[in-house]
Amino acid sequence: MIEANLEFAAGSLKQVLKKLLSLPADLRPTHHSFGEDERGKLIADPERFMHSAAEQSPGPYLTGLRCSYDLSVPRAKPIRCSGELDVDHSLAKQLLVHMATARPIFGFACAADERHQRNRVTVTQGVNTIESWVGRDTQKYVPGLYWLTLIPAALADQHGVPLSAIKKVAQEHVELDSDQHLFRFYERPENWRDISAVAELCASLPGLFDVQKVKPHLQAAKNFLELEAILKTYA
Repeated sequence: MIEANLEFAAGSLKQVLKKLLSLPADLRPTHHSFGEDERGKLIADPERFMHSAAEQSPGPYLTGLRCSYDLSVPRAKPIRCSGELDVDHSLAKQLLVHMATARPIFGFACAADERHQRNRVTVTQGVNTIESWVGRDTQKYVPGLYWLTLIPAALADQHGVPLSAIKKVAQEHVELDSDQHLFRFYERPENWRDISAVAELCASLPGLFDVQKVKPHLQAAKNFLELEAILKTYA
């Protein structure tokens, strides 16, 4: 299973849905609901669905034969599209290239365990175990580098991340329209454990989120309130 995540500007839901509904068959959603536990309804009329979905909150859950997409649409905040793909790894690249035309703020595709390694923390305080996502706020940093990573030049510039340094580490670099840059760092998503250069680059560039720099702060928290404040800082 491959995980894909894309972030888009607030107010662009119709454009995002239009791109999702025009994906190749194995990546295209065909049913919709407003929760994973609901039975999906066929998207018989894509145009009508795009208009109706834009008026509902929090966002639609879309499924296809080999894919699913969970769209989070908070008011006046960026749209997040979290996908799960049960497809050949070559199709993940097609997804990012296709969705890049909707001008995402950031995007990536990778194995689930790589995503957890880059952006998930677990802290034990007494008998309690707290888990949380960190490093996903694109206003603070580039969230990370993953098997496939889509970075607009504007985001890299915003956080002082030189694309030239990323190109040196990547195995493949494709420059797309609207100054979007797609990087592939290893052959297959499961190869992430075999290559240390990505983690080393995140550690060396301040504008790239590095979970290893956060962990000492979390361990130093004396109680849950302190821990919660630190987690909020590194959201």
